[in-house]
Amino acid sequence: MRTIGLIGVGYVGTEFLDRLLAADYDVVAFDVDDEAVDRAVERGAAAADGPAEVARETDAVVLALPGTPEVEATLEGDDGLLDALSPGQPVVDATTTRPATSVVAEELCDEVGADFLEAPITGAAPRDGYQMMIGGTAARYEAARDLLDTLCDDHVRVGPIPDGTVLKLGLQMRYAGRAALDAEIVEYARDNGVDPRLFGDFFGMDVWERYHTGEFGQAIEGLGGLAIWDKDLGYAREFARRNGTALPLSGVVHEAYKAATRRADEDEGHAAALIRYWMALNDAEDRYE
Repeated sequence: MRTIGLIGVGYVGTEFLDRLLAADYDVVAFDVDDEAVDRAVERGAAAADGPAEVARETDAVVLALPGTPEVEATLEGDDGLLDALSPGQPVVDATTTRPATSVVAEELCDEVGADFLEAPITGAAPRDGYQMMIGGTAARYEAARDLLDTLCDDHVRVGPIPDGTVLKLGLQMRYAGRAALDAEIVEYARDNGVDPRLFGDFFGMDVWERYHTGEFGQAIEGLGGLAIWDKDLGYAREFARRNGTALPLSGVVHEAYKAATRRADEDEGHAAALIRYWMALNDAEDRYE
């Protein structure tokens, strides 16, 4: 397994590319963004014309895509992966999707004999580095272990599909909830005439500086936590609703993110822009103007 296909070479995909090249893998890359492919080629990848060519030219395929619609299109669209996957070929999906997406992807890959694993990734946990949460059979996990070791700093098999995605969505609920609570206490203090910087400066709380400065631009090009957490909380609530799981706090947080996403300017992709929603509730939308 020395040639790896990489579909999606944005922020996460580029991290994978660099790790794979450093470990002396050959990489064949595809992205719907031609400029992203050009950057991948400059780093040392070969370019493919579509997902099917990626499958034909490689020993294993890694997906690093925005969400469920992109994974579905990559698998089943014209010139999709399913047209060219070989029996026993691993497909590692690092995308955070609906849990049902992983279930269907595994079934579709089983039909052509390919070995699907879900492997959503996080780099925001209290632990340093990147960690993957793997869903899939134990045999497929063991067979892909060397590749997983290269893609991330640590990984764990959570259980069968979609357990890895379920765990990842739980992490997203925590990240988004904590950020929303911090935004609320900052606005609470400021609206009542108290300097909210004291939460960090005096108590040592890890509160985003962006809440104070109003700088809500994308933290990383092409990656906006505001939209990502809106998406992922939606996935979590949808899954919970189907299983009868109550998520009262996450429901409130998700509604705040949806409202903030609609209010944010085009260049405001950082999750800290959520504070604009709390400000709107206090008729204080001009604090950063």
